Amino acid sequence: MPPAKPPTPPQKPCHLAPELSQFIRDTACQIFGDDVVVRNFGTDPNSLRIHVETTDSDRLVADFLGVLLTRIDHIPSVSLTERGTKARGNAKIAYRQGEIL
Repeated sequence: MPPAKPPTPPQKPCHLAPELSQFIRDTACQIFGDDVVVRNFGTDPNSLRIHVETTDSDRLVADFLGVLLTRIDHIPSVSLTERGTKARGNAKIAYRQGEIL
């Protein structure tokens, strides 16, 4: 059996300007509802990574991205998790080392 590799050390998410953080939070509240939890977990400010946790997953992420693109020059990576489901993929990283906006 090959030797086990140590886990990847956690990385701190990049700092977002307060007005950009507030814009992202407000946009998520408008589209997904007031009970939404939004996390920034990207380490590179030029490739924003956002995780959205909500109870209403019927809304489209495309609407959220469309509004974000009015103020952001690049297409951010957005992952969506319905509250109460098991975290998978990028959601695991967002829960462990993401910063709530």
